[in-house]
Amino acid sequence: MRKHKAISGAATAALIIAIIVISAGAGYYVGTSSVTTATSTSAPVTIQFYESLAPSEASFFTNTVIPQFEQANPGIRVSLVNLPSAGDVATSVEALVSGGSTGTTLVGIDNLVVGELIAGNDLSNLTSALSAVEPSGFISSAQKMVAYEQSVYGATYFIPFRSNVPLTFYNKTALSSAGITSPPATTAQLLADAQALKAAGYTGPIMFQGHGGASTPTELYQWMVQFGGNPFLLNDSGDVQTFQYLYNLSSYFNTNYIHGYWGSYVGLASGSYQVLDYQWPYVYGLLTNSTLGMTSSTLGVYGGPAGPVNSNHLLGGDVLVVPKGATNVQAIDTFAKFLLGAQAQTETLTKLSWVAVNSAAYTNLPANFSAVGTALQSAISSGVFLRNPVPWITQWNAIADNAWTKIIVDHASYSQIQSILNAENQQLYNYLVSNYGAQTANQYEANAFKPISVS
Repeated sequence: MRKHKAISGAATAALIIAIIVISAGAGYYVGTSSVTTATSTSAPVTIQFYESLAPSEASFFTNTVIPQFEQANPGIRVSLVNLPSAGDVATSVEALVSGGSTGTTLVGIDNLVVGELIAGNDLSNLTSALSAVEPSGFISSAQKMVAYEQSVYGATYFIPFRSNVPLTFYNKTALSSAGITSPPATTAQLLADAQALKAAGYTGPIMFQGHGGASTPTELYQWMVQFGGNPFLLNDSGDVQTFQYLYNLSSYFNTNYIHGYWGSYVGLASGSYQVLDYQWPYVYGLLTNSTLGMTSSTLGVYGGPAGPVNSNHLLGGDVLVVPKGATNVQAIDTFAKFLLGAQAQTETLTKLSWVAVNSAAYTNLPANFSAVGTALQSAISSGVFLRNPVPWITQWNAIADNAWTKIIVDHASYSQIQSILNAENQQLYNYLVSNYGAQTANQYEANAFKPISVS
């Protein structure tokens, strides 16, 4: 892993404020003064659009979004390069920049991983392009992100593009059979309902994203925030209480939870489990398609139970970046503006359940979107936050997953939870000293890298 200079707490915090980054050009990015719907070019231009999308999302972009853009802009073509993970996208960007082969490239990448690219100086200043590509109807959280960024950096390096909020799904029929009249509103009720479901004959009623990788730390992050902790510290009182609670809840996990990840949802339709803990909203459409066959009478979806301290939700999503050295920046501007426009934002909201950053997308929504739409609005209204996209997020993921494995999967004794988390905290501190210097490590220990509220 590359070593980076120590980054101040405020500067590092600013990296997260984007749900989307568009950076372009070599050095200082200069956008066009205006961008029209169609772009006239002397020869066809092909934009390489790097992303890491779920299969259904990639299919929608390939078959709907991109053709619509190309029809409106006959001089521009877009080729989707869909990679397995956000880490693969980051590696690709680094390779393009270091090899001097960026070309005409727009990149969509997870808002966490983008911190590594900014720290590595792989992205460009977007200040002059902001007015050309941002929609006039930015939602308030997007406006706050840009304002925060400008206050810390004195420049704009990113623009919100699309976001994601995890929801909880459940089988209405199963809950009713267990005498549960409404989904659990609190973590205490979730534990009680899990007991009721098990007593009613449902074995392993809860599915958790426990396979590791990025899925488990992402879910743990929201849990720890709702218990009042700072997840990056791993061992403050809220973090400890989170693991103590999950230790007890794990008695009701589906046995396959150790393989659970963002793509685990089929079992809810087949009856393998009855509560699908935090999952991205797009699975609603997959559970209700003709193959899995759930309907509004059997499938429930809501924001999930509130934690003891708050019911804030993790605001995930991707950022757009144009690596340094990009060419044909006018075409890139045009595609970026299209992705942020009302048409694309409305379609990705209704078809993919992406939380739109353009307020125009929320007008005249179809009736069949009401269930997941209501759940999203409820989750957002309860408060949202962003993970701090520190360049060492990959290492934190690994350490958080290690704590999860020791405490939950390997089922250490309850009395060991605090000491295990203390050891993982120390491990991350030592890693920061070795790779980022004592200043960053001490900022970490001083609670500098907190979740960032954008409510």
